[in-house]
Amino acid sequence: MPPTEDQQPIRGTASFSKFVRVLQFVADAPGRVSVTDIAQATGIPRPSAHRIVSALLQEGMLAEQAGMRGLALGSRLISLAYRSWDELELRRVARPHIEKLNQHLDETVHLAINAGSEMVYVDKLESRRAVRMTSRLGTRVSLHASAVGKAWLAAQPVDRQHELTAGLALSSFTPHTITDHQKLDAEIALTRERSYALDLQESELDICCYGKAIVGSGQVLGCVSLSLPRYRFDELAPETALTAIENCVSGIAQDMSRQLGL
Repeated sequence: MPPTEDQQPIRGTASFSKFVRVLQFVADAPGRVSVTDIAQATGIPRPSAHRIVSALLQEGMLAEQAGMRGLALGSRLISLAYRSWDELELRRVARPHIEKLNQHLDETVHLAINAGSEMVYVDKLESRRAVRMTSRLGTRVSLHASAVGKAWLAAQPVDRQHELTAGLALSSFTPHTITDHQKLDAEIALTRERSYALDLQESELDICCYGKAIVGSGQVLGCVSLSLPRYRFDELAPETALTAIENCVSGIAQDMSRQLGL
């Protein structure tokens, strides 16, 4: 019996599937990605992979990482994802808690989720002070040089964390950025031991951050950071900052578990 109209394969489905596989591989990859990597991982012939990557670059779905000879998700794809962030449950549930943290310490607070080898800010509240850290929703920050990135790495199982850090290209953003894999592993081990992360001018000069992962029922849901100018970081008692951040992330985790049944 010939297939009915509903059973007929949609024309172009196979090609679309290949495009999605390429995008998914780039999103999940912990480090630099090349066309050869894509072809080997997806089974797509290299000439076809090259054509797919070229098309995705042209449409802004992929972007070439400056100075890294690799590929990353493009600004157009991030923009499309941003439109759905208002519906993101984590953002909705976390909002009251990050508002409380922001109001309590009057410093910039970020909510971030993982995007392969980077973290993406899905919500933020800026300090009301004249001197403050400014950022945009959708900003991508590295795993190795950001507080949210290091907090996320430290929340992974140790074997998985080592696998991820080994694949990272440790680009230098400031003289303080960790660019040695052994030093990074030691930093993540310390972060895991003390249960919070620090960014000491590693991503931007004169900006320091505390970071902590949001963990619910064994799942790493995201991370929260508190970002402030270096001079106010030195003035703020660590126990004050850490208590406030802990209250924030634990409140988010509890509400996520209660509302979503995690």
